[in-house]
Amino acid sequence: MSQAPNRKPKVKAKSGGRVSGDELAMHATAGATGPQPGNGAPLSRPGRRPGLRPAGRVPSSAGRWLAFFGAALTLLLVRFLVPTPVAQADNRDGPRLTCGLGMVPVTGHHPRFFRFAYFEYRLSPACAGHHPYPSSALVPLEAGHLLTPLVGLPGNLNMIAVGVLYCVLAAIAIASLVTGLRIGWWARLLVAAACWLAIADSAFFDVFGGPFSEPAALVGLMLVAAGVLYLGRGWRATVSGLVLAGTGGFLAILSKEQYLVLAAPVCITLVLATASRGSGRGLQRFRSRQAAAGLMVATALAVLAGGYWAWDYTSSYGQRLHHIQAVDMIFTDIVTNRSSAPAQLRALGLPASWAKYAGDYYWDTRSVRFSPLYKRYEGRLTEGNIAHYLLAHPGTAVSVGQQSAEFAQQFRITTLGDYPVSAGHPKGAYESRVTVFTWLARQLPPGLGLWLYLPLWIVMAALAALGLTVGRPRPWHRDGAALVLCMTGCALVSFVPPAYFAGISTTRHMVGMNLSTVLALIVSVPLAVSLLQQAVSRRRRRLLAAAPVAEAAQQPVSPGPLR
Repeated sequence: MSQAPNRKPKVKAKSGGRVSGDELAMHATAGATGPQPGNGAPLSRPGRRPGLRPAGRVPSSAGRWLAFFGAALTLLLVRFLVPTPVAQADNRDGPRLTCGLGMVPVTGHHPRFFRFAYFEYRLSPACAGHHPYPSSALVPLEAGHLLTPLVGLPGNLNMIAVGVLYCVLAAIAIASLVTGLRIGWWARLLVAAACWLAIADSAFFDVFGGPFSEPAALVGLMLVAAGVLYLGRGWRATVSGLVLAGTGGFLAILSKEQYLVLAAPVCITLVLATASRGSGRGLQRFRSRQAAAGLMVATALAVLAGGYWAWDYTSSYGQRLHHIQAVDMIFTDIVTNRSSAPAQLRALGLPASWAKYAGDYYWDTRSVRFSPLYKRYEGRLTEGNIAHYLLAHPGTAVSVGQQSAEFAQQFRITTLGDYPVSAGHPKGAYESRVTVFTWLARQLPPGLGLWLYLPLWIVMAALAALGLTVGRPRPWHRDGAALVLCMTGCALVSFVPPAYFAGISTTRHMVGMNLSTVLALIVSVPLAVSLLQQAVSRRRRRLLAAAPVAEAAQQPVSPGPLR
């Protein structure tokens, strides 16, 4: 006897013409929508008025976003300001931004660099004629300049105002990321807590109130991660995602020359993730208006990055910076042993007599810049020469990468003070208010280096690929996989410049790579759990479907009536 096929009744969505995901954009950074047809949640219950919500039900997307934003911002402000403001002391990088704005810190005759954090900056004639280093961090600095008198803070620019701005941007990123993940309520709380602990960690947070480019890069990466979740989920949701990811891409990519490489993974993600879902195949998916919008934002970021790159390699400032970095790289990462130095120097096209400078960086009192032959060989001290040498000597490239990864694994530096003079701490004292991820990183064997990062990146990328391809992915699998792939790509490309072309301060220069890795890891964990649950459920359904067939096969066959 045949059975009627088990078909689900078709339900017409009462959404006013909006496609799935449009409700996300009703708030500037709202998250996943409520129940939609086909996602397993009932549209309504008999006997209930449509406009009422049962008591205890999860609030709306906007309500969830505001709750997460308020909690994250409050905790970040407490972490920043209580009992005293904290920030990383200037390591001599600050003047290229602040002096370019015509301002110097008020130090009260205390050491200006390395030892104390200074928040009050005033206009100074000593900075007359200085031009600011091109950086997206100038935007928050200028905003802080405008806010300083409005909130009654001392100075022409007070870095407390800038730090608060970065806290607001980080809270927006956390709230948007958590609300955009279409997972359970408790899972969202765990992800929110992990994201907060990540950005609040002393390895990252201490630069928020400092005169650096790094906070723009870190906050930008968080905004990119949050925005990616909304791409391709309908027009209005995609617009919200592009606002977040576009703003974050601007802040991260243009923060400093080291992070220009982020344009590749960010722009590729914006183009691919905005493709329409379920509307055609191949290139047809990129003919929608949301895909066109993603392409426009990606093109704008790529053009800005290209302009910055052109300035970096043609301006006198950029050329001098790269020259100094090349000297540091050659003599602190490649030519480090005097016994092997002559052969390495000859391979680099440099005089073997420079072996005596092995291990000395550019500003060292014994630096190669004091050599009588320096001007003659100055043209060989370039990034291009370094790249050619590393490609011809892969063993050295692996060794340098391993050493840089070990520095990155240290996670935070403790050579710069974090407290203002008024806090009463000794010179160079550093704070440890939140150090969860730093502590976890330091529980691992210190010599792992690439043996930690490379397998981790490969596993996370493989999980993301499974989330996109295996079976019928749940709606959030695609969103989470896009975030994991984007952040893993950002971590991979942002490892290269400080590892192979910076030479010094490697741990500090790896903060963008470490934060990208942490963000990818935070989302990879629930993605792996969900994929495992889906695989178990699929196997259980197959076993249940096969059970009646096996039972029928085991039924004894009647021999029929005897004659």
